[in-house]
Amino acid sequence: MNRNSELFNGVVDWLKSFPRSFKPTERENVRQLVCYAFDLSPEQLDEYLNPSKPNGHAHQTNGELKPHALELELELARILPTRGLLGDYIEYTKHSEAPLAYHVFGCLCGIGACLNRKVWFDMGIYRVYPTLGVVILGPSGIKKTSATNIVVELLQQTEAVKVYSEKLTPEALIDAMKNNAVGLIYAPELTVFINKKQYNEGLIQLITRFMDCPNTWESGTIGRGQTVLHNIAISSLMCSTLDWFVRATPEDSFGGGFIARNLLVVQTTRTRIEPIPKISDPNLRDKLVDHMHELLQYEGQIKFSNSALQHYIDWYRTDHQHDSDNPEHELLATYHNRKPDHVKRLAICLHFSSHGTLELCDECFTTALHLLRWLEQFLPEMLKQLFKSPVGEFNEQVLRHITNHSPMPHSDLVRKMSGRISAAELRTVVQSLKEANLITEHVDNIGHYYEVTTT
Repeated sequence: MNRNSELFNGVVDWLKSFPRSFKPTERENVRQLVCYAFDLSPEQLDEYLNPSKPNGHAHQTNGELKPHALELELELARILPTRGLLGDYIEYTKHSEAPLAYHVFGCLCGIGACLNRKVWFDMGIYRVYPTLGVVILGPSGIKKTSATNIVVELLQQTEAVKVYSEKLTPEALIDAMKNNAVGLIYAPELTVFINKKQYNEGLIQLITRFMDCPNTWESGTIGRGQTVLHNIAISSLMCSTLDWFVRATPEDSFGGGFIARNLLVVQTTRTRIEPIPKISDPNLRDKLVDHMHELLQYEGQIKFSNSALQHYIDWYRTDHQHDSDNPEHELLATYHNRKPDHVKRLAICLHFSSHGTLELCDECFTTALHLLRWLEQFLPEMLKQLFKSPVGEFNEQVLRHITNHSPMPHSDLVRKMSGRISAAELRTVVQSLKEANLITEHVDNIGHYYEVTTT
């Protein structure tokens, strides 16, 4: 087919926004068909899908592109506003190697910290404040802290948001909040800030309570006696690798509501290569600080516009109800219960990034919904990894070996797994994968081997 036709342009536009229901293998199959139909190499197709590649926004490892990661980042970029504080912040950080999502949600967390309790959404029996809890998750070297340090340094420069950082005990945090219970808890490495040592017992529960922004909180008797805090508004921004997130975080944090109160920003791949990162426009930093100072001036109750209210009601009764009744993971059930408040918080932050009114527009509400949906596509696999039992880890290792070498001889699989599990345990794992219809076992004149089940 002709690449100079409107048909090809339409195909390229469609490929840039794959339906979310497509599985990775289905995406790759479609890409291969397009390459065949228009006589393209995969690299040539990537050029059409990402013409900005020479500017340093294409991910490469040993010279090989990772187009799926790039597609996801481009999908996020299309959701975002191009004006206002967030738009300027994205421009300011565009040469940082950290994933775009880290910058986006770090900035939104900073906006919420500036607004704190001065802006609210009235839910009748309680108020929703724009303070956000954001946990940045990813492998070592993906520039998690590099991304979050940018927004924290901007907040510190405004001198309007108190930042609680480094190691904290419950007593130290309470003491620091006595005179002003508003601010941002910043943990550039979550495992240093919150761990299983005895002196930190209760810190997760304390932060979880403060993230609800109570009007009044009493400590009872902690150390030096009773302390009462008023008008609490705490945002939190934390970074961790996935494995340490599980190992060093107390178990009760997973069941006690801490996870559900946070937005988990999971990225596993960088898409930007910047040997010497630079600031695109040095003047933008002062502009961002001015933006944040402006946020401090807003005050009052924010309400939906008529169109935004109808959109929220329709979403709440349909999509939200469906997701709450059919979560992909048990922990996502608690997340979906809190999602209506998450989307309002995000929408408020987006609105004051670009607008200066107390009427929440449909554009900002819609963008907030899209941002949460974009985040959620990474959660089921992440949660499966986080709470995987040792048996589950062995299942995944065996399945990965068979997938990479299908058909795989039994003797090769035994050698691959030797030193990790016994022959008897391997038989149990193989049987489990067979019963799940993930692999097929063959014993015939050719030999004893395994294949991945095709459906």
